[in-house]
Amino acid sequence: MRAVRGLAMAAVVVAALIPATRAGADGGAYIDLQRTHYLPGQTAVGETYVWIPRSEQDQLDRGPFYAYVVPKGSSVTEGKPIPDGVIRVGTFSIERSEGKSFELHVSFTVPDVPGDEYSIALCNDPCTIAGFKEPISGFLSVVHTVREGQLLTEQSHLEGQIYGLRRDLRKAEREKTDLQIGLDASEMERSQLTGDIVELRSELAAASARPTGPESRPFIETWAAVLLGIALLIVAVAIVIRRRKVTPIIVPG
Repeated sequence: MRAVRGLAMAAVVVAALIPATRAGADGGAYIDLQRTHYLPGQTAVGETYVWIPRSEQDQLDRGPFYAYVVPKGSSVTEGKPIPDGVIRVGTFSIERSEGKSFELHVSFTVPDVPGDEYSIALCNDPCTIAGFKEPISGFLSVVHTVREGQLLTEQSHLEGQIYGLRRDLRKAEREKTDLQIGLDASEMERSQLTGDIVELRSELAAASARPTGPESRPFIETWAAVLLGIALLIVAVAIVIRRRKVTPIIVPG
């Protein structure tokens, strides 16, 4: 229950930190209160802005439009009776802002209800218009001591910090996953390069181990040597024969 209340308070704090904004054509208008938590009996002041097409501005004549404090589990719905437990607390004033934009203001005394989160609704009585093209709603936090409000605000801030840290953690995990994928790809490429280097080194070692003597020469070089030897032998034989032919004949005296 406290966790749920803390989350609801976080939504209230976030809404209280932003100014009242104009609602989109089919979005929603948020009733912005000037404080986060209220004690029973305090005065709450709220405002919001709505955009109403000219063709639907005649709905403003069906007022007045009231502010209702709605407990959890209840809702104010067009065409249905106001549920038991819903408290009417004030009346909205409506002023044209510019063109088709209108400002809605309300001031009311916070009722003496149990400390909890309540929603604020707009509707006429009987309830036939709960919004002008877009829903209009807000949140009211009721506490019974100032300290309770301070603790709830601190809890809301912590919830916001936890949410931010979890978001950062998810982002870091995604980055870690991307880095791991890149690391795995680099490891695979490094392994492939290592294999290529080992293969090249093996080929270089095999080339370095080949013999460089005559026995390693190609077969055609061996035949060339044989032919050269034969040619030299023939030349030698021819020289010997020639020498024999030109040997002078010595005539005895």
